[in-house]
Amino acid sequence: MALVLQGGAVLTANANNDFLPAADIRIEGTDIAAIGAAGSLAQPGDRVIDASETLVTPGLINVHTHAATAFFRGLADDRSRAFWAGYAVPGQEHFTIDDYTGSVRAACAEFLLNGVTCIADRLGDMDRIAPAIAETGIRAIIGHTLTDNRKPADWGTVDALIERFGTDPRSRVSAGIAPHALDTCSDALLMECARRAERSGARVFIHVAQSEPEVAAVRARGYDGALACLAKTGLASPITVAAHALYLSDAEIEAWPRHGIAIAHCPASNLKIEARTMPLFRLIGRVPIGLGTDWTVTNNSMDLLAEARLAALVGKMMADDPEVLTVQQMVRMLTIDGARALGIDRVTGSIEPGKRADLVLFDANRLEATPAHDMASNLLYAMSGRLARDVLVDGQLLVTGGKLVRDDETALARRHRHTGTSASH
Repeated sequence: MALVLQGGAVLTANANNDFLPAADIRIEGTDIAAIGAAGSLAQPGDRVIDASETLVTPGLINVHTHAATAFFRGLADDRSRAFWAGYAVPGQEHFTIDDYTGSVRAACAEFLLNGVTCIADRLGDMDRIAPAIAETGIRAIIGHTLTDNRKPADWGTVDALIERFGTDPRSRVSAGIAPHALDTCSDALLMECARRAERSGARVFIHVAQSEPEVAAVRARGYDGALACLAKTGLASPITVAAHALYLSDAEIEAWPRHGIAIAHCPASNLKIEARTMPLFRLIGRVPIGLGTDWTVTNNSMDLLAEARLAALVGKMMADDPEVLTVQQMVRMLTIDGARALGIDRVTGSIEPGKRADLVLFDANRLEATPAHDMASNLLYAMSGRLARDVLVDGQLLVTGGKLVRDDETALARRHRHTGTSASH
């Protein structure tokens, strides 16, 4: 028995950016089996979902998250740049692993309710957090944070994650290698990350040029800047996903595309803690770039559509050009370009036969989705993630009618409301 989404407007994000005003999508198992004219693909015995008043898009891809810290929301607003040295929050030392594992379940539920079907997530203790992520049904690439500035790097946890989840991008949950940042990792550790990534097939996820002190520390080691450090340690390559990239020189920005390093662009977080963001217009289309919401202490929202809108509007201002960062480019950044940054674009990120059925049906019968002059424009500039009516990952319905299938939002919210409360006051 197949599942057929019938009659929806389909934003494919394929190579031609095809938009289908009314189409059927046939799903067999985990995959999209066919796309055809409205009413043409259902067969006797199939389950049919009426998509006639929806906009069907690829699942949104969030390329930089720390989901288990969702309970940090609201703990540190309006702080100085100096406050973020070390990126600690008040009372953090009192939080328990149970706080984090409970919070990650709430975070993944919130992502799914916002139409996010894939996250690239990193934190410490990931061997204990990752199983909770996997249980939610979301697609994820998970990484255990590595540093060696205070104690030896914890390769045992990394190896355990790779053994359990593997590095195959076709797996719904897979493992990456996640050195923390250029200033908290020695050159030796960064080189070892590059070697192990090459050997295992994992991608490397690292914070790069997020603050002036970070770049100063890199220069104190004899490098001209962040890019030179990545190059020397073997990480200036397409296997690397660099989060933030705020403090790059003009020369580094111009040289960056030669290396093919993907970027996780997190404008809300960047603006909140650094009052600046990357000049997106200078790199879009030249390297793979996806959007990330980062963690809730520096970006209180998990709405990736809001992130895309902010990226587009602030990006236009930085370019002093209202024609840059088009609707089409931003929609691709939410979907197929985000997948390309994570190395999973052959698996997901667009609506095409043979790809996984990671799909979102946005309610097009809501006022902010009307009129239908340009549905892609509506998605970027008017709609919110919470218009996601139905959400599928690997062909499995995880949200239907705006409600979680595997969990109860109200129950999750009640539990999450008090997570970490005693430690933060």
